[in-house]
Amino acid sequence: MKKKSINAIKLGLFVLAGLSLLIFALYLLGKNKTFFGNRFELKAHFRDVNGLLVGNNVRFSGIDVGSVQSIRIVNDTVIEVTLNLNREIKSFIRNNAEASIGTDGLIGNRVVNIEPKGGSTPFVNGGEMLPTREEVRTEQMLQTLSKTNQTVAKISEEVLATVQMVRNSSELSSLLNDKTLSYNLRASLQNLHTTTKNASVLMENAVSTFKLASEGNGTIATLLTDTTLALEVRQLVTQINTLERSADRLVKDLNGVIESVEKDINQGEGSVNALMRDSVMADRLRATIENAERGTAAFAEDMEALKSNFLFRRYFKKLEKKAAKEKEKELSN
Repeated sequence: MKKKSINAIKLGLFVLAGLSLLIFALYLLGKNKTFFGNRFELKAHFRDVNGLLVGNNVRFSGIDVGSVQSIRIVNDTVIEVTLNLNREIKSFIRNNAEASIGTDGLIGNRVVNIEPKGGSTPFVNGGEMLPTREEVRTEQMLQTLSKTNQTVAKISEEVLATVQMVRNSSELSSLLNDKTLSYNLRASLQNLHTTTKNASVLMENAVSTFKLASEGNGTIATLLTDTTLALEVRQLVTQINTLERSADRLVKDLNGVIESVEKDINQGEGSVNALMRDSVMADRLRATIENAERGTAAFAEDMEALKSNFLFRRYFKKLEKKAAKEKEKELSN
């Protein structure tokens, strides 16, 4: 009898120890802990853990690699979270990996996500403090959404007011209902496109012409660099100046003749007076003088046009400077 009691006690102790071991194993499994696993720790500081609990999962690139070992309040703005991770993941997490708090699904448990950043930063050894990124809270999202809704409501009211204004305006309604407006606008755009294309072609031709001139090729370069042409132009200008001086002398002689004729007429003497009495001769002489004056005026206009021409402008400027220097010498003497 006594022996049976002892066996019963032993059996009870054995069952109690088995239950305790089973409960402890279930607890460890619930906390994502292992009996003999080789693990290491990392830490992260957050301002707000947003409902994170000890034992929640830790994920690296979406893969469960450990659990939250402890949560400790450091001060009023810092909360330290210690992460218990599998040893085999150690060779994949670098020191610049970023930790953040997220949610398992839409309404699931809170989890700690570790996001790799790549680069040449060394891998962790254990015990390092990972940089963190604060999670966007649902309250902040709702506040932003509320502000957005208010803004959209204001925009809708303004759009509605604009539509009503357009409906009440006969001018805008007629403009919008004008079927020829789209055709005219399309034609204007087509003309603008054609004009722009032509201007582009014109600019390309101008650029190519100036490029040839800068390289010493083409007609413009020939006009600007041909010394023979420049000499001929200079000789032509010299001849024009000689002709201008001869015309001036001719006008002076004609003026002298006219003065002599007027004197003879006033005195009533000389052959000129007799010739002037002949009306036919007088008309011919008057026409000759008018033609001479018109020719002189036209010649003066041609000279002014030559002075403004870009081929002769430089030469006439040299002549003006030379005349000014000679005048200064005369005044100084």
